[in-house]
Amino acid sequence: MAIRKRGNRYQVSYRCPGETSPRTETFKSEDEAIIRDKQIKLAKKNGTFEPPVKIKKGTVREAKQEITVSDFLDEYVENYGLKKWGNSYYSMSLGLIKNYIKPYIGDRYVRSLTVRDMDTYYTMLLDRPAVVVPGHMDTGAKITARTVSRIHKLLKSAFGKAVVWEYTSVNPTIGATLPTAKAKKREVWSDDEAIEALSACEEQPLRLCLYLALGCSMRLGEILGLQWRNVHISDEEVNGGAAYLRVDRELHRCNNNSIEALERVNRSTILYKFPSIMPKQATTTLVLKAPKTDSSNRTIYLPNAVVEELRNIKAQQEEDKQLLGDGYRDRDLVVAQINGNPYEQRVIDKKFYKFIAKNKLRPVVFHSLRHSSTSLKLKLSRGNIKAVQGDTGHAEARMVTDTYAHGFDADRKLIAQEMDAGFFAKVGNVEQEQHVDADTVQRIKALLKTHPDLLTELLKEMD
Repeated sequence: MAIRKRGNRYQVSYRCPGETSPRTETFKSEDEAIIRDKQIKLAKKNGTFEPPVKIKKGTVREAKQEITVSDFLDEYVENYGLKKWGNSYYSMSLGLIKNYIKPYIGDRYVRSLTVRDMDTYYTMLLDRPAVVVPGHMDTGAKITARTVSRIHKLLKSAFGKAVVWEYTSVNPTIGATLPTAKAKKREVWSDDEAIEALSACEEQPLRLCLYLALGCSMRLGEILGLQWRNVHISDEEVNGGAAYLRVDRELHRCNNNSIEALERVNRSTILYKFPSIMPKQATTTLVLKAPKTDSSNRTIYLPNAVVEELRNIKAQQEEDKQLLGDGYRDRDLVVAQINGNPYEQRVIDKKFYKFIAKNKLRPVVFHSLRHSSTSLKLKLSRGNIKAVQGDTGHAEARMVTDTYAHGFDADRKLIAQEMDAGFFAKVGNVEQEQHVDADTVQRIKALLKTHPDLLTELLKEMD
């Protein structure tokens, strides 16, 4: 067996039992050729090697079975993805296919892939560099186990369709071994830490973002996509304790290809596209889009402290409009730059990290504020999960309890202390003459039940 380069392609040559001439398979990348070479060698060593079936050119069977992963995924996206995916998942899936699937196994025939092939592929990915997103720095990071898990989820669905469409008889991802993804525990501020942060933050728009995240359990994309038309803070509503805001959109940056494709089939969830300010032709567009789940569409009632912050920012925006005149781009955004343009999430994240460092606060990510808010509401509501779920927009109550149970650590510590004081401290201190065994207690209960007058006499004696 050997790997040879022929122009821009790589060939793997190997011999099959009973055949006089060697077989050759061609690949676009050296990585694919190396994977195939190792697969063949391992299969021959284990005695499980089966030569690919030769199909006569031009037959119907050839047309259905001799399809590469690359061509199949194009068909899968067109016939399945466009019917099922939203803008965000469509963009992510196209990125995974382009960056991590086609370059490595795109030239392989769908029917030739085995579970062992997928195991080898997943393991190999972990040693490859992650693709650098335009506009971001190259940190030399490798592909993570989490990314491999996303690739697996996408391919499992795709090859499931390949079986239905009769391109292959088996789904090679079923039974494949995924690398272990270590779940990193997210650091979350305690109530006191959150109060300290709110007290220290004076810079807008970060201050308002903190209030909305902690007071309303909102995601950052929801905060940045919030518009005044969905904010109801009139004097009448505030005085009646019924001030509220409505969450029905979020700010997001979408791939232009996904936008055009979903618009073509009338499945786009985009409500508004912001004009591009990039000097060059951009591949993405900043948009307001509907949330990915119906449960994320929700009404949130507002604490008076949040109402005050919203009114302050509204007054400031009116001053900006007067100052800039026609230079103000009114997008009706609650969180907006001085000229009315939107803030992107990475900008707020950067402000947040600087604020933490300046005030020497415990490092957390912005999304953890939503966790802090939810945990606090669970405690204040005495565990009213359904009420809190209405604010967070989770699809199931179980997601609230599973995700935010850590917020009760302080209460659990108090319970442990109460157990010491109210229970264990009494062990061994009970006087022997006061000890009554269980049988005696049962006899006394039976006696009092049949002779209730004895209880009256007993109480008189105790007085």
